[in-house]
Amino acid sequence: MKRRTFLQIGSMTAAAALISGCQSANEKLIPYLVPPDEGVTPGLATWYASSCRSCPAGCGILVRISEGRAKKIEGNPEHPVNRGRLCARGQAALQELYHPDRVPQPMKRSGPRGSGQFAKISWAEALKILTGQLNALKTAKQADRLALMTPQLRGSLATLTSGFMRSFGSPHQLSYELLAPDWLRAATRMSFGQPSLPFYDVAETHYLLSFGAEFVENDLSPVHYGNAFGRMRQGRDTVRGHFTYIGPRLSLTGASADRWLPANPGSEGTLALGMARVILAENLFDKGALAEQGTSPQQLLSRLDAYQLPQVARECGLSERAIAEVAREFASTHPALAMVGDTVAFQSNGIEAARAVQFLNLVAGNLNRPGGVYPDQGAPEGPDKSFSDLLALVELMRGDRISLALIHGNPVHTVPADTGFQAALARVPFIVSFSSFMDDTALQADLILPDHSALESWGDVIPLAGSRQPVLGLMQPVVTPVYDTRQFPDVLLAAASELGGTMAGALPYPSYSELLKKETLKRVPSSSAGGDLLWSLLLQKGGYFGGQPEKGKEYRWSQGGPFPNPGQPKFAGDSGKFPLHLQVYPSTAFYDGRGAMLPWLQQLPDPMSTVVWDSWLEINPKTAASLGIAFGDLVQVSSPRGSLKVPAFIHPGIRPDLVAMPIGQGHKGGGRWAKGIGVNPLELLVVRQEGSEPTPSWNATRVKVTRLSPDGQLVTVGHPEGSYRSDLIEI
Repeated sequence: MKRRTFLQIGSMTAAAALISGCQSANEKLIPYLVPPDEGVTPGLATWYASSCRSCPAGCGILVRISEGRAKKIEGNPEHPVNRGRLCARGQAALQELYHPDRVPQPMKRSGPRGSGQFAKISWAEALKILTGQLNALKTAKQADRLALMTPQLRGSLATLTSGFMRSFGSPHQLSYELLAPDWLRAATRMSFGQPSLPFYDVAETHYLLSFGAEFVENDLSPVHYGNAFGRMRQGRDTVRGHFTYIGPRLSLTGASADRWLPANPGSEGTLALGMARVILAENLFDKGALAEQGTSPQQLLSRLDAYQLPQVARECGLSERAIAEVAREFASTHPALAMVGDTVAFQSNGIEAARAVQFLNLVAGNLNRPGGVYPDQGAPEGPDKSFSDLLALVELMRGDRISLALIHGNPVHTVPADTGFQAALARVPFIVSFSSFMDDTALQADLILPDHSALESWGDVIPLAGSRQPVLGLMQPVVTPVYDTRQFPDVLLAAASELGGTMAGALPYPSYSELLKKETLKRVPSSSAGGDLLWSLLLQKGGYFGGQPEKGKEYRWSQGGPFPNPGQPKFAGDSGKFPLHLQVYPSTAFYDGRGAMLPWLQQLPDPMSTVVWDSWLEINPKTAASLGIAFGDLVQVSSPRGSLKVPAFIHPGIRPDLVAMPIGQGHKGGGRWAKGIGVNPLELLVVRQEGSEPTPSWNATRVKVTRLSPDGQLVTVGHPEGSYRSDLIEI
């Protein structure tokens, strides 16, 4: 530094110090016109621990509160599932809290169903209407005409809802979600004799093989597995894990892989068994692991005669060389791990294909070992046939055997229309929605009792997956309610109290927070701290994370069970009239559609296409050229069920015989930022394939695509070909 420059800086510093010394120490440029609430220090932030319910993963969160308002959400570093990380959906929950289109108070329908005409009423009147409907069923001795439909619940809320329905006298409680892992529970029960979801030790594995498991975006616990994948790749000084992805579409997860095998849709189970045969035939299997499981390699090999390499290659649309290379790499790299996800599961043979992948882990010696797969002891047991329960409820409603439906969630949007759910629901005389928004289901309701937002609510959140140890996350209100809303379980408790008798006796709690506290303290091991002190400590931490995996609880292959048999996949639609397979997948931003009302998420570019504020159809460049389709053209997608108009996105990372669409858009309600945006591809799906019973085979429908015009009005943030050019990817 030159002497002149030094003197200039010194002079300015001295002048600044002199000027600042002449000012008042507590000058307020903008005084408070309204004094802040008692206990609120202006400018001082407070952090509250809670849990996220933007998806079933159940991550822990920290919410920054300043001057009585929630300002920021971050991940809780102490939570064993997300370890301080948080996805965009979790951070966008702030916009749900302050959304201008939330239902501000109870509403009673004043016009035709679906018209959106409602009148505001008080909570006293709303509860009188609700209890009046319930009393009418009791008086008529028709308690079994009550139905309660919710997402898949866990913890104290599941206890409360089941107690409510049981004490009322109705067996018709349905816990259903479009993307629930029922298929994985069913497969695990058949393969290992237990329904627990798997814990994939991704962080410690050296070779990861994904059969359609989109663990970076949505499968099971994306924040946990995304973090674990990063540690697998970069968390060890001398080891960089290898990743092979198998699936007909190159997803965000697939784009992170070292190798991509674009297998034919529905052939993944056959491919897994073909790889297992290569491993057994070439003596690459883990002899000790098979001995521990009590299985004979010779017997296993004899069951795989139908999976010779040439035949498997033809069925999967892959080369024999590629299949054999991956099989040998997988068997010779230790530890290794095979995952299976929704892309495979939502085919007509999804459960058996998942079992084939589990069998591949058995043969390679990946069960109950570091870097392999364990039973997830933190995940609660859940239903494995909720789709069948849904169809049973549809039949009851269609037969006019349900008179009152209580609905929490938005099934009118998330249940494919081919199930008949929407038409059957229209026959129910009285519908009560507990939605916070005027969504598609609320538009069909006779009474809306708006629930609190997540940041205004009490609750316990048991993560769906992502931890070998038992985890109990807690939710607590971090702000006072913005609108005149009430929490769903508190409404049920109030109704039970008003009805009296056995219901009041079964649910004697004055509030849900009291029930939550009692149930939580029963689950947490006894401590030297008293009940109230322990409760405060749990709320400060965000839950109980001190559980340990139960020793001796391991996966054991069921010797007497049926051998995996994926067979040939079935598809709805004639291949001549409908030549293309359709794959629908959960949006990275909206999941199953629950985040579509939030503008932050609408503005978030899709990581593969960079599309915002719309739906799109992904189509291979060769297929598009043969149909005369260019980027952004408006096309019509037709299936045996119906048709939709959507802009085309030319995507080189997809098989030529496949097109794909994200779910989550296409709402008829949901507020100004969701209504009328994009389309809902669930309207195209057919749930009954030829010669089979209805199944949740969301990826088993064929379609045809027709160009309509060049004006699809597709908005992208990046290059029109996305992150990958066709000259870099060949199929």
